[in-house]
Amino acid sequence: MDAQQIGRLTAHWIAELPGEDSTVISGLGVQPLLAMLAEVADEPAHTELAQAAGERYGGLLEAPGLRMALGLWTRPEIELQAGVDRFLPPEVRGTLTDQAALDAWVAEQTDGLLQRMPVQVTPDVLLVLASALALRTDWELPFQEYPRGDRRWLSRSDDDLDSLRVHDSAAGPLTVVTVRGAGEFDVRLVVGDGGRAPVLAAALTLDDDGTPGAEVLASERSAPGIEVIEAMRPAVILSMPYFEIDAEHDLLAHPAVFGLTAASDKTRGHFPGLSPQPLAIDQARQVVMARFSATGFEAAAVSAMAMAAGAAPALDAKALYVNLERPFGFVAVHRPTGVPVVAGWVNFS
Repeated sequence: MDAQQIGRLTAHWIAELPGEDSTVISGLGVQPLLAMLAEVADEPAHTELAQAAGERYGGLLEAPGLRMALGLWTRPEIELQAGVDRFLPPEVRGTLTDQAALDAWVAEQTDGLLQRMPVQVTPDVLLVLASALALRTDWELPFQEYPRGDRRWLSRSDDDLDSLRVHDSAAGPLTVVTVRGAGEFDVRLVVGDGGRAPVLAAALTLDDDGTPGAEVLASERSAPGIEVIEAMRPAVILSMPYFEIDAEHDLLAHPAVFGLTAASDKTRGHFPGLSPQPLAIDQARQVVMARFSATGFEAAAVSAMAMAAGAAPALDAKALYVNLERPFGFVAVHRPTGVPVVAGWVNFS
């Protein structure tokens, strides 16, 4: 997967969210759906979706500690094109029956971290496409937890000074503390003087450069969130609140970010590579949670697209309709000579 493109998608999304409140989103949860839809869409939906997704569908991210899954549910009367099998094989497909079945899939795929599908099964919904992810990682160096006012507070002392870095970014200086997980996933804590959108946008593009903590301490460089204090030994002392955030997002509130402007136009269908039935996006939502505790980090997200019927193409011409629900004759003719080869009559009445 293209990490930079997923970072850009996430940053564009964050920039569209109003206010400065706590929130959580998963661009990784949405990107596979957009990439798959781009491959089965016609124009102009194909171009919009491909630009948002950034690449052709290349499968799900596989790594210890991360679980990702796809699901597709259709009404019994909806026919799927054969090409769908290459990224949605029969074992991940089901019949669209009721909300409870979709909610049960969510609970199973996220190990109970989430309990419901973000889109609603209505009589108009013909197809639901969803992705789920669940991440669990334990800290290499756990925190101590204690009460502080009405909050649960976490603290630890890390001898690795370079777990902290100060970056010069488009949003100004950023202090980044990396909390290492025991597996392949870490959590970067980012402090800046700007607002939510510019700080996170900058954080999503950081590499491993920046000024290491040892140099920051030696020079006593000023940076957001850092105070140089006296201690028993050099360390990065981190103090922060336990947090658990739940959020739900309507992707159609920002259709340009996800390339869904054309795809949600119900005056026509947009996905001939998915089904011969004209389909348009009716709902696009994500439900997501994140929990940072003394012992580790957990997160889960379910992103879903529900499709309803798109109108058939406009009929601007006239045609002759012949309905053979009555007896009729036939003649087989040799075209070059006009010689009748056989002739007959059909009468099923």
